[in-house]
Amino acid sequence: MKRIFFVSFFILLSMMCATSLFALRVGLEFGNPTAVVIIRPEPFDIKIGYIFADLMGTGNLNFLHISADYRIINSMHLIDFLSLFFGVGAYAQIYIASGDSTNESDADLYIGGRIPIGIQAFLLKGTLEVFLEVVPTVVFLPGIAFGGLQGFVGFTIKLPK
Repeated sequence: MKRIFFVSFFILLSMMCATSLFALRVGLEFGNPTAVVIIRPEPFDIKIGYIFADLMGTGNLNFLHISADYRIINSMHLIDFLSLFFGVGAYAQIYIASGDSTNESDADLYIGGRIPIGIQAFLLKGTLEVFLEVVPTVVFLPGIAFGGLQGFVGFTIKLPK
C-alpha cells in the first residue's frame, strides 16, 4: 500500500511540474469516492482519493481511486457567479488489501470512463471555487458495464503563478 501511495504521489507531483505553464488549482472533494485530492492544471483534472467501501455498506473493501479528466466546457458562464463544466475522462480503482479482511471483490483493478458534469461558483475574485459534480461512469475492465454514478461536493483554490 505504501508503494502505491508513493508512486501515485510522485506521478501527481511530476504532472504538476510538467503543467506549471497552466493556471493551477488544488482542492478537495467529498462524496463517492469518499475523499479525493484535486490537482487542476486547467482544463485538466487530476484526482487521487480513497474509497472507504465499508462506510458505504458495500463490504469490507478499500480502493485507491485515480482519475484524469479533460474539461471540454470549462467555466461556461450561466448567471452571476455560477458556471457550468462538462468533460470526459478515465479512472482506475485499485483494491488495497488490509490485514484484517479478505478480498470479497471480483477483481483487484477496475478501469473505466467518466463524464463529469457540474456547476461551480467562483468566489473571492475567482480564487475560491465551490462546486457540485455528478459523474456517470462506464467500467471497461474487468468487463464492460455501467459503473454507476460518482458524485462530489468540493472546492479548489487557485495558486498564484
